[in-house]
Amino acid sequence: MKVISFDADGTLIDLDFVNTFWDLEVPKLYAEKYGLDFEEAFRIVRKSYDELGDEDLRWYQPDYWFKHFKLDETPQKIIEKIRHKVKVFPDALETIDYLSRKHDLIVVSNAPREFLDLGIKDIEHYFSRIYSCTSDFRMVRKKPEVYHRICQELSVKPEQVIHVGDHYKFDYEIPRSIGIEAYFLDRENGSKGALRDLRELINRIKF
Repeated sequence: MKVISFDADGTLIDLDFVNTFWDLEVPKLYAEKYGLDFEEAFRIVRKSYDELGDEDLRWYQPDYWFKHFKLDETPQKIIEKIRHKVKVFPDALETIDYLSRKHDLIVVSNAPREFLDLGIKDIEHYFSRIYSCTSDFRMVRKKPEVYHRICQELSVKPEQVIHVGDHYKFDYEIPRSIGIEAYFLDRENGSKGALRDLRELINRIKF
């Protein structure tokens, strides 16, 4: 194996950071802007998210939503405000610290750069490349084309790549379909065959 690839949100870092932005800070700003209580603002904001849908690239872009809702703050200011919410999973830190000593590590995330760069700022030195599907490739989700493009850029075959993440379809099924050795991380439910702790990856992979 030449490359070990990791998803970011839910795999390396806790989801509290992005969830706080979308489900707390944006509705709060909307409530302040239009004189609503939080619950009503939350309902309107979530309805707007759902109506656009996560197959639309704009769904992932903070700038789009701030303009759409005509909010008075900037996404960058809010992201900086909640940066203390970023938490690296302890098992993730131990795993990448161990594997990085002998192997080339990368990140392949669906998160836009605004979140991704800050989210992994404290651990970015472990990775040779950091990819955002939505920002770098202008694609929603980690489709086969994303994995193929990364393999081409790194001059490796899919069979020389390991990928691990917490989305069954996009971190497990799709990379496996093109020959990547993929592992599904399921900390909460511990589904059969899945990793329950990222440290288990060290014993699962064969070098």
